[in-house]
Amino acid sequence: MANAYTDRLREKYDGIKTTVEGIQTRAANEDRDLTGDELRSISEQSEVLKTLAGEIETLHEIDARNAKVAETATEVRTASTTAVDRDPGTYVRGGEHSFFGDLVNSRSRGDRNAEDRLQVHNRALTTSPAGAGVVAPRWLTEEFETLARQGRRAASAVRNLPINSAQSLTLPKQTAATDDVVKAQASEGAATDFSDEWASSTANVTPKLTAGGQIVTRQMLDSSSPAVDLLIYGDLVGAYNAKVEAAVVAAMVASAGASIGDVAAADLADGVLDAALAVRIARKLPADLAVMDVETYGELLKLKDGANRPLMPRSNHGPMNVVGVGGVETDGEVHGLGVIASDGVTGGQILAVRASDVLLFESPVTQFSYEQPLGPEQIKLGIWGYTATFVKYAGASVKQFGIDAG
Repeated sequence: MANAYTDRLREKYDGIKTTVEGIQTRAANEDRDLTGDELRSISEQSEVLKTLAGEIETLHEIDARNAKVAETATEVRTASTTAVDRDPGTYVRGGEHSFFGDLVNSRSRGDRNAEDRLQVHNRALTTSPAGAGVVAPRWLTEEFETLARQGRRAASAVRNLPINSAQSLTLPKQTAATDDVVKAQASEGAATDFSDEWASSTANVTPKLTAGGQIVTRQMLDSSSPAVDLLIYGDLVGAYNAKVEAAVVAAMVASAGASIGDVAAADLADGVLDAALAVRIARKLPADLAVMDVETYGELLKLKDGANRPLMPRSNHGPMNVVGVGGVETDGEVHGLGVIASDGVTGGQILAVRASDVLLFESPVTQFSYEQPLGPEQIKLGIWGYTATFVKYAGASVKQFGIDAG
């Protein structure tokens, strides 16, 4: 049985692996050694790969063991299967009768034929994934429609650093420099100026718990197809990812401080450029991402030049990799910045970001279950993980602006 969480780990592993290989390939193509930043990036990403590999191997062993146990259980159940365990075929894809139609007609219109068909169907399937007395046919659950969520966008673009506990993190930073000390010699033989100007400090980051769970009946887990536990775990992880995405964007907005000024929708591309230049001036290094909501991204796509050509043509070079971060899937590119449309942006801000300065600390997300917490009929399914965000060079590495409502 496929495990959505393990698949996500593998995708994350492959993305980081591609980034590491890309850094080395770029250095080889340019016939040079790796820079200090590149070596540090490869070292950090290698630690992430090591952690991910260990977790993937552990989960693979668990999945393999569960599959073997399930296979044995299936052989035992098959030997005692009776007609009452089989779908009688009353409701099939493209068939004459509608399951939901019969459900409505029997309850609101008193249709005896519809009620008879439902009774035959329910007697054949003795447990109920859709509520007491109602058993949805197999093909309906196979077309299960999950809640639409965007997933991680900005959170996948910044530096992801693994943690394994809620222990507070201490990050050192420089607070004062020696600019006033280093100067040209006034005259030959003049004394060199020595003074204590350089200073440092620390910032403390405390990971917070993000967790949640769902109570389900044992009948639901035993009778549903596809397995409802995977659907519930998938939904919990999807909600978790949405919370992480929102936290990363909130950290960017808080770090950016006041807006550099609003622009008209027609000047949106110029606004992105102004914000990127503001980062370059303050941070002394370029921004590489423009983060915005989906509606603003649409406005950017609509912009055209005097010859009616789009100012932001559709990207045709695949995923964009930023030095120091994992694989980054962007929605386009404007003025050299990869554009990310994120549901985490809720205030209409457009952010120019230096991605490697935004840190996301995250523990592996643990999936767990409690058997019989409220009796033998109910089971608790849940997830648990620690996260923390931190933006280096606050006020410099992220700049924001908005669209003038007028």
